[in-house]
Amino acid sequence: MNSVTRSAVTRKLAAILIADVVGFSRHMERDDAGTFARLHEIRERIVDPKIAQYGGRVVKTAGDGMLLEFSSADAALHCAIEVQRAMHADNQSKPSDQRIEFRIGINIGDIIVDGTDIAGDGVNVASRLEALAEPGGICVSSAVREQVHGSLDVGFADIGEQQVKNIMRPLRVYQVLLGGAAAPAVGVDRSLRSPAKSRRGWWGVGVASTLAGVAVAVWLIPTLLRPPLGSADVPPPLSLAVLPFVPASDSAADRQYAEQLTNDLTTSISRDRWTTVAPSSLASAFTGKTIDLPSVARQLNVRYIAEGELRHLGEMLAVTARLTDTKTLKQSWSARLEYEPATLAVTPETVPLQLARRLSREVRDAEIRRAATDPTAPGSLNMVLRGYAALYTDTTVNGPREARKRFEEALRLDPNSVRALSALSDGYESELEYGPSPDHKLFEQQMDRLTGRAVGIDPNDAEAWYQRSAALSWLGRWDEALSASERAETILPWGQGTLLWRSWIMISTGRPAEALAVVQRAVAVDPPATGWGQLMTCKSLFYLGRYDEAVTACEKSAGLNNSWIDEVYLTAAYAQKGDLSKAKIARDELLKLQPGYTIERYRQTWYSGTPAFFDLVDKHLAAGLRKAGIPDK
Repeated sequence: MNSVTRSAVTRKLAAILIADVVGFSRHMERDDAGTFARLHEIRERIVDPKIAQYGGRVVKTAGDGMLLEFSSADAALHCAIEVQRAMHADNQSKPSDQRIEFRIGINIGDIIVDGTDIAGDGVNVASRLEALAEPGGICVSSAVREQVHGSLDVGFADIGEQQVKNIMRPLRVYQVLLGGAAAPAVGVDRSLRSPAKSRRGWWGVGVASTLAGVAVAVWLIPTLLRPPLGSADVPPPLSLAVLPFVPASDSAADRQYAEQLTNDLTTSISRDRWTTVAPSSLASAFTGKTIDLPSVARQLNVRYIAEGELRHLGEMLAVTARLTDTKTLKQSWSARLEYEPATLAVTPETVPLQLARRLSREVRDAEIRRAATDPTAPGSLNMVLRGYAALYTDTTVNGPREARKRFEEALRLDPNSVRALSALSDGYESELEYGPSPDHKLFEQQMDRLTGRAVGIDPNDAEAWYQRSAALSWLGRWDEALSASERAETILPWGQGTLLWRSWIMISTGRPAEALAVVQRAVAVDPPATGWGQLMTCKSLFYLGRYDEAVTACEKSAGLNNSWIDEVYLTAAYAQKGDLSKAKIARDELLKLQPGYTIERYRQTWYSGTPAFFDLVDKHLAAGLRKAGIPDK
């Protein structure tokens, strides 16, 4: 490379945009020729026309990224927004492993011009901003944020001052909210839960005895707005850092895989809007055999830290992972996961997706315990967490009613909170599940309104689309409900709850065989099935008339959950199998949870069921309940 002479160098102020392809190495390993051709086609059809439209200049490109120069921050940001939105639309028709996503960073600053090339601090900052962006997202510097005005239909989330590699001063960073919402003043909140739905929710994992020994399971997923890292004594709720996983051997292949696993795990968790995850670029600085976890947590401003090791034993991959609460220094969770490609068809995405789901679940459970024992904790997110604690610790109708009050308060604290909007819709649904309600039409209208508003505020929020799917199902708008659930899965591939809800849609439209296939896909996301997964397996097998298998699944479901709906199906399954003594035991348990329960009450609970669904109910469920002594009315 030729040295730069003094006479060749000039300086100027410019807007710099750096874009990078997410997971480029994996794409190339899978299909190098196809990836190269796809990137070339994207450049010609999407990227280059937008660069030209906004007067940008391509300074240089690499296989996985490009450096662009614009005359203004406004032009650079317009270009980035339109490219990311076009890419999101383009990816909808592609399988998940073929989707190309960009991270984009934009800065405005002083640059050195050397012929056609540029360099300098302004470029370095743009590069660090790109590394902080989420897949499909954009991060900008405070200089860019100050330069753009009201001509953009996006919002900005201040994610605080970030200390990045090779730049001494902290950078004030803003995340561009492509959904168009202005950043709320308080962290955004949200939760996912089961459909028909055990009171323990879709995770089916117990929360400890601080919640009166009642197992709590709810898919809670962190804030859209991320408080400044390293700037507060009290870290934000549901905050996590993933430290570099350590390979057991010093081979180049294992070191590379460990680095890839760490980055992919961080990326997977960050797609879930509930979890505040420290960027890999910051967490990667903390590696080695002796790490002071409280010190690391203070520097990254997180409460929980995930660590792990991996080793190859022949063809088998063994991953050990653990999660530590840095305030108490107690290990919240640990597990050894083993993957055998020959039997589990492991792909490069399998391990980080399963770990992402488990870590999010464990952080969620711990935060519900904390919120339940700390009613003074301020903010909309904490109020949502307290609402879910009420929902899952009281299995009577009083639980959903108290939860709804707290969700309403969360929304009052932050009227633009996607978390509170989604949670309040979930609260209305929880009340509907308890049976006929004179307010059911009003509740359905509220669910429609709340979830419609949530996806309007943030169309890239998986939880909002999940709750939208649930609301549309209650309204009997089945095609729209399926489309909403597919949107949720596209955004968050490891969201097992979305698939399980889709299986309920299949049952509700009289397609139990398709429901069973979807359940099996859901279980593949994380093989240790949750209580909800077992319940949907139970229902699918039961409505197929496979009563022996249904009993096994229903027994597991009832053992994992604390829900009357499990006892409904277990009662009917025993009776249809011909085991009336066990059917009567299950019936008695049902009547303790739901005194005076009748077959008609079940029918009236599911207002939006199709004729095909009620044909299944008559043939299988009603007939089984009658055999067990449950009256029609």
